Amino acid sequence: MAGWKQLLIDVLKLTDETKRLNSDIGRLQSHVVDVDKRVVRLETLVEVAKYQTRLTDESE
Repeated sequence: MAGWKQLLIDVLKLTDETKRLNSDIGRLQSHVVDVDKRVVRLETLVEVAKYQTRLTDESE
């Protein structure tokens, strides 16, 4: 059975790992938001292109 010192060391290691993972999640969240914004812009461009194509087809 592990002594109290080893348990304390393990708790400290887990705390550090949790902090690191939280930091990584924050960076990933920021990246996902950026990608989402890009996708929205692409979707908007596609919709505008569809609308313009429809307008030019109707005018001919």
